[in-house]
This record gives sequence, structure tokens and C-alpha cells, in this order.
Amino acid sequence: MKNTIYFLFKKYKWVFLILPLFYFFYIIFNNNPKNQSSSKNILNDSLIINMGEVPQTPWDLDQAAIQVVETFTSAVHGCLTSVYKLGSIDNSNQNVLFEKYFCEGKTCYATLKKGVRFHNNREVNAYDVEFSLIKQLLIHKKNSFTKTILNDIEGIESLNKKNIKHLSINNIQYPSQYLRGIKVIDFYNLKFILKSSSENFFHKISEGRLPIVPIEELKNDYVSWKKYPVGFGKYKVIHANLKDYEFHLEKVLKEELIPKSVKIVFSSKNIGDIKMQLANSQRKLSEYEQILTFYDVYSNGGFLYNYQTELGQNENFRKAISLALDREKIAKKSLFNEIYAEDQLLPSSGWQSTYRAKIPIQKQNIPEAKKLLEKVPKELWQNKLLLIPTYWDDVKDINSIPYITEIKDQLAQIGLHVKFLDTDVEYDKFSKGDKNILWFTGFGISFVNFDPNKNFSHFRKGSYFTYEHPDDPEFERLFQNSINHFTDSPEETQKLSAYFTEKNIMTVIMNQRMTLSYDSRKIISLGNQYNGIRLAIWEIKLKE
Repeated sequence: MKNTIYFLFKKYKWVFLILPLFYFFYIIFNNNPKNQSSSKNILNDSLIINMGEVPQTPWDLDQAAIQVVETFTSAVHGCLTSVYKLGSIDNSNQNVLFEKYFCEGKTCYATLKKGVRFHNNREVNAYDVEFSLIKQLLIHKKNSFTKTILNDIEGIESLNKKNIKHLSINNIQYPSQYLRGIKVIDFYNLKFILKSSSENFFHKISEGRLPIVPIEELKNDYVSWKKYPVGFGKYKVIHANLKDYEFHLEKVLKEELIPKSVKIVFSSKNIGDIKMQLANSQRKLSEYEQILTFYDVYSNGGFLYNYQTELGQNENFRKAISLALDREKIAKKSLFNEIYAEDQLLPSSGWQSTYRAKIPIQKQNIPEAKKLLEKVPKELWQNKLLLIPTYWDDVKDINSIPYITEIKDQLAQIGLHVKFLDTDVEYDKFSKGDKNILWFTGFGISFVNFDPNKNFSHFRKGSYFTYEHPDDPEFERLFQNSINHFTDSPEETQKLSAYFTEKNIMTVIMNQRMTLSYDSRKIISLGNQYNGIRLAIWEIKLKE
């Protein structure tokens, strides 16, 4: 045997000598990042979406950012109505549950499509809709976003768990009749009784924070999933890494010509076929990445005040902060012109511009700001460093954003020294006894709800936010006038907006548009995207 091996080696020794060289070059080639990018990362049936630097769980309905919730919900849970119905043509290819829906005065009706199935293969019925709409009300002892969204429905102010009827439908137990304005007629039909007529009711309840879910896939707390979220959307969740915040989706129907698999990540690293929330230069862009800034505003940004504190309650303090700011200069610090100056809750572009107050954006006035600040007790602010919590999920390091540095510098000109704290998604509002005075965040601009009063409703008693607004009867009077008359005339809403701005109930600084990049080597088109708030994953076209 040894003689045979020796003979072969002697005769074909050049083969034995060259094989290690082949192996060596093979290893070098496959470890080259460029070749890895070509062979491994650019898989034509998969998509990696980097939704931002701040880690979030996409189905955390109260704490996840609006664009995260809306994108995930539409992909996994489907939609009650098509958001593209707001335009002239519905070519959105969404998974929509309602076949028809309409309102007659204060009564609205909806009929479900037959044969729509959850990912567990059970047919979706009207009791699933009722449960999905009220489940957040059932589990929250405190206020939630749900109450604000469902505010039009009769009985929302007088919820009583004694009214709940437990019904068995196809061997599934449902809590029903908790909110008396929602009535299930039969397996496919519902009736909604409203406090007042609303043309936008069905679009309002189609928001991503109210996903339609199968009750049997949830644990008894109605919050935790037994495994992964289940809906009737085009994608199902097949894996979730809650430690590294990586979420894997797979298309439900093999025959659909949409990306087969999608991985949602949250990372400050330079990864992702699509990168959203490009507020700073940390995630370097390559020559093959295309930048897109959507026209529509998806969020405003500014300071909320803690009205538990003396400074928060002080109108001179709030006005001084507003006058200290040069909003135009702040906006110019954005990298992709995604920020523009604003001081009202309603943006100056889009349909909401009709309802904003007819007043110019406030100009910086340092002398006047200093005069106002002198009227505020000095022991509350002078020679103090004010810590500012943030909910600004663009980046992990909030102070790496150029316009944040600009805001700090401008406030320092009037003697206010502040430090912005990095975003903590658990800090989503002021808590009882909170000593912080300012909180930097913003409210999403709805693209499915044509009600200009939506964001004003956050500043009312009973909303999700408790300490972010004063107890102000005049604001409530103006709000009710706006609610009752905005469908006929914008005048009452304009008065509400003027009062909100002049009182600096919130100091709005900017409006923000979604900016993202996409890998042009892999993605042909983003498809029919309404705006950057809800990224329609199924619309994205990949190279074959």
C-alpha cells in the first residue's frame, strides 16, 4: 500500500503540489467582502430592511415608532381598508379585509370578504374584528392610543367590564359587547354607532396600532403571543430574535411575485438592502445606494412639557424656548433636506394645511426670549443643566444629529443649558412624579385618517398622555368646536391651531419626511409607495 502511494505521488507530484494552491485561492476569494456581497448578500428572493438604529419590537403597539408599526402591521396583519382608496385608483395589491363599508349619519356598516384566512388557516370573522379593536382597552388600566383612535364610537367614555358577554363562536371564546358602539350583526357584518357623523371613520380604525388578530394565538393577557404574531397579511413571521432585534418574514402564497423572505433589523451598522431613518452619517452609503426622500411629512418634532413641574406650567418659560429657536437654521442642518421648519401641530403641506392657523412661522427673537426667561424664577433654571429625554428613533446617539446640536446651541444663547438623552423606547411619556421638564419627540402625521383633530386629541384629558398638557377648559372648548365643524369648514380648527401654537402647549420645531436608501444592484423599484410611514414591502421589485 505504501509503495503504491509513493508511486502515485512520484508520478503525479505536480497535482499534489498545486491542489493546496487552489484551496488557498478559493479561501481568499470567498473571504473577499466584494465576492461575499455578490454571492451571499445579494439573494434575489430575499430582502433586508434596516428600519433604524434604535432597537424595537415591531408588534409593541404602544412603544414602537409609527413607521415600524405601520410597515409590520400591513405586511403581517393586513388592512381593514385600502389606504390607496384615499386616491382615485386602488392599485395597491394589499390584503384588505372589508369588502364594503359605508356610513349613514352616525351609523356605519362594514361587510367582510368571505374566505380571508389567518396564517393559522382559520377564516377571519366579524368577532375577530370586534376583539382586535377592543383588546387594548381590555388590557390597559391606563390610557392607550386605542382610546384616541376609537374616540368617535359611542360608549368609549363609559367602558364597564360588567357589560362583557363571553361568546363561543366555532369553539373559540370571544369577549364581546364591551364597547357598546360596536355591534356584530353576523359572521361577516358589523355595525358601528358613532357619537357624531364621521366621513373618515373607517380609515381611522385602519391604523397599524389596531391590527386584526386571532384571539386563540394570544396568551390570556391579550398582549403576548403564544409564539409569533399571526395575521392575514402577505407575510407571516417565521422567526424572531428578541435579543438582537431581528425579525424574519416569509411570503404566504408561493405564487405571488413579491420578495420571498424579508428580514427586519435595527442596527447602526452599514447593513440592509433598504436603510430607513438616515438622520446622521453613521451608516455610510455606497455608490450603488439610491437615496429617496418622500414628499409627505410623516412626523413633526419638538418639545413636550411636563405640566407637573413649575417650569412646564410657566407660559413665559415655554414662550421663551420657542422664541430662542431659529427653525430655518435648524432645518438646514438635516443631511437630506428631510427636515423643514414648523411651529404648528398641523403641517404646511398636504391636506392638513387647510386647517392650520393663518399665522406665519415664529421667528427667532433672542432679546424677547431673554426678557421672558427673566420673568421665570431663576432658581428653577439658572446655572442648571436640564436633561431632555427623547423618543427620536432615527439614531442611537441622539447627539450625533447635527440639528440636535444646533438646538442646544440656540437655547444656550438665552442661558438655558440642556443635554439630550439617547432614546429609551420605555420612556414614552412623562410618569407620575417625573422631574424632567422637557421631552423631545414628535407625533406621526396620519396618512389614513383625514381628521385634522387627531394629534390635538393627545392633549386632552383621558388620552394616552397624562402630564403632557394643562387642564385647560378653553382648549377643550375649541377642540369640541373643531370636532363638530371641521367637515363643513376649516375655520374652527384654525382657531384651535392658533390657540395651541400661541400657548406653546407643545413647542413644535420641525416637520420630518422619511428618507431611505436602497441597493440599486438588487432592487429595481420600490413600487407604489404612498409615503414613507407605511413601507409596502410587497410592492418592492427585485432583480431576477
